[in-house]
Amino acid sequence: MKILRYQFASNILEDALSVELIDETGAEIADICRYDGRNELKLNTFNNDIDLEVLQAFIEVARRELGAFEDGTPLSNAQQTQTLLID
Repeated sequence: MKILRYQFASNILEDALSVELIDETGAEIADICRYDGRNELKLNTFNNDIDLEVLQAFIEVARRELGAFEDGTPLSNAQQTQTLLID
């Protein structure tokens, strides 16, 4: 069983703050990034397979730890660039 951890990272060029999911070797396997200039919240799995339970817990960590966007907008009001159609 893999043991995963998370850590924080910032990217000044992208005006972003991220929570990174890393494995026991320190390799990044996913991140959730808060883009403050665009008020967007994005998940990138880098084509890694991640257990659904781990992914759900990771999203909860990101929502709790990333706080609001720099302008005070809650993460729940992030700009959406995609829509899921459900039949």
